[in-house]
Amino acid sequence: MQELLIILRDGFVSDDVTVTVNGKEAVSERDVSTKALLGMADELTVELPAKGATVGVEVSSRKLSATRKLAGKPKSLLVSIEDGELVLREGTGREAFL
Repeated sequence: MQELLIILRDGFVSDDVTVTVNGKEAVSERDVSTKALLGMADELTVELPAKGATVGVEVSSRKLSATRKLAGKPKSLLVSIEDGELVLREGTGREAFL
């Protein structure tokens, strides 16, 4: 097993967020809001199986969801709400916030 850092970035305002790994709930957070000075709302960590995984993120308060199939050993997943859409991008694991 390996850990994946999920960074909730821009666009969150008092939202409820659920993360799934291969269809099973891994973590859930309520009342998530982006901090304007940081450009970040929250950091979450989930366990991934050794052989790839599909990670899903749902923002139930806005009826948004997206999935991303991860291969290899991803370090981080960047999540943001842009123009009313939930956007997932693989990161390097070196993303830094003050």
